[in-house]
Amino acid sequence: MPDKDDWRRQGQEAYLLGLTFQRKPYTKYRESWDHDHWDFCGQKLAEFAVDGALHEGYATEDNDRWVCPECFEDFRGEFKWQLQ
Repeated sequence: MPDKDDWRRQGQEAYLLGLTFQRKPYTKYRESWDHDHWDFCGQKLAEFAVDGALHEGYATEDNDRWVCPECFEDFRGEFKWQLQ
């Protein structure tokens, strides 16, 4: 479990606690969108080649929240996440 002062912590417990995730490829929110950002580390995620972006991770069923594989493993137990 990451330290309580881990730089990735920004109050996510208010909206990510106890959620169910699926591992899947990122799909853009709308046609004009080219990338988004992970809910913890803030790095880029994209469908296609965007500099420095990952293309797959863990998302809620509605694709509203995305967590990168590394942050998912780091915070999974603490946030009581389930995999679908």
